Amino acid sequence: MRPLTFKGFLNTYVAYLSGEDTLDPARLASLVRKRPRLSAPLVLWAVETDHVDRLTGLLADRPLLVSELRAAQRLRSDGRLERALEGPRSPLRPEYAKAWQSYVARRDAPRRDADLKLAARQRALALAAQKHVSRYRLAKDLGLNPGNLHAFLTQGNPRRLSLDKAVGLVKYLEAA
Repeated sequence: MRPLTFKGFLNTYVAYLSGEDTLDPARLASLVRKRPRLSAPLVLWAVETDHVDRLTGLLADRPLLVSELRAAQRLRSDGRLERALEGPRSPLRPEYAKAWQSYVARRDAPRRDADLKLAARQRALALAAQKHVSRYRLAKDLGLNPGNLHAFLTQGNPRRLSLDKAVGLVKYLEAA
């Protein structure tokens, strides 16, 4: 699986926030008035996808948004956009940082989930040893594939169980 890029995230995020699942710049520009949450992600999307000139023309009646669009474009051309979005003293409004934080949360979710699953694995191993519950019993009672359960518990492969199943495993052992 390819890692999520900021551009890829913005494509889906802007389409979602539009409420119409569209990436047409003309349609998005017309939706900004009805959906104010769309403005900051739309500006970032335009900068990342090279739609700045087109969107500038479409937003001519919104001078503040056009100036933010130009500021974001300058930051990107200087290679400082990501640092500005991460930093506490950004020249952009806080809404821009929120879009970046949403991206970071989505980008880092697989790693965070893997860490949570491995912590659940440690807890499950300790509880299984303490309560003398066999792997066969765990697999049967929880409806888990025995091979996946073995790979998860023995080899520490977090991809073999979902986060829900790993948490369910710990809850089952705590109640046993």
